[in-house]
Amino acid sequence: MLQRHLLAGSFEWRLPQGVDCALTFDDGPHPEYTPRVLDLLATQQIKATFFVIGKTARQSPELLRRIVQEGHSVGSHTYSHRDFPSLNRADLWQELTSCRELLRDLTGVDTSLVRPPRGRVNVQALVRIKRWGYRLIHWSKTYSDYLRDGREPLLQRIRTIGLDPGDIALFHDNNPHTIEALAVMLPEWRQREHRFVLLR
Repeated sequence: MLQRHLLAGSFEWRLPQGVDCALTFDDGPHPEYTPRVLDLLATQQIKATFFVIGKTARQSPELLRRIVQEGHSVGSHTYSHRDFPSLNRADLWQELTSCRELLRDLTGVDTSLVRPPRGRVNVQALVRIKRWGYRLIHWSKTYSDYLRDGREPLLQRIRTIGLDPGDIALFHDNNPHTIEALAVMLPEWRQREHRFVLLR
């Protein structure tokens, strides 16, 4: 109800009906692991959306530019990864604006996409995000790769939870186990004719 009426056009957690999925990565760019993610995606000819932390991106500008140059899309994961419900109006504005301006300055891309750190959001923040012209992107599938508990447990969760048409899948590009698991899963998903689209 909230998504359909109050937040129409500014909140998305699944893609429209169809065969497509979206692959997303949070918390980067990481100087060691993000390049490996990009190499893997290039091998599989898959495009993804990277929700980057501003202060992390500032430390790796060339890597951020590589993400965009290789045809992936970027969005804001805020400047310093602070939970939305803990922020007043001014702090939320600063977190979103600082990250958006940094991404624009470093890549030339002016993105309205934003993902809340840890997925935490409240109604007040959602209303402000819509008023300021942002699109909040949540997810429909997460595999808890943040646990960093190894390749095999992550693979088991991915296969158990699955990936369905319309899913927005959440991963993190600061984790070696994610790369190892996706090296197995991406070819499998392609064989099942999953198509991955960019979020814009």
